[in-house]
Amino acid sequence: MSPYKTLLALFGAPVAWITQMLLCESLTSFACYPHQVPLSAPQWADLPVILTVICVVCLAFGLISGYIAWNLWQRTHHSLAESSSSEQVIKINGGQSQFLAMLGIMSSFIFIVAILFTSCAILLVSLCSEWT
Repeated sequence: MSPYKTLLALFGAPVAWITQMLLCESLTSFACYPHQVPLSAPQWADLPVILTVICVVCLAFGLISGYIAWNLWQRTHHSLAESSSSEQVIKINGGQSQFLAMLGIMSSFIFIVAILFTSCAILLVSLCSEWT
């Protein structure tokens, strides 16, 4: 199992969610509060389109991460089932790989849900509204 695929499976979806949060919140705050006075509407007319594209790209990256984790888990699960009992070293390494793959699946699922909820909040709440 490639260490790069394992890292992508483990950290791809969390990085996508963090990227979504950083980009969307930064762009929205700058578009609504560019100087000393907050604006009632964003200074860029196409800001909702930009935010939607960011959300879709981050969701796609999270889904790709989840798919890679699922694929790694399937491969390690089948290789463990096929190995004989005399190959103890392969079973130990395969068990660690299977654990990391399952951790990647769970992490991806949680952060894909977080990306979806963040996308709903960004797209459904008025961009330059007051929170108080």
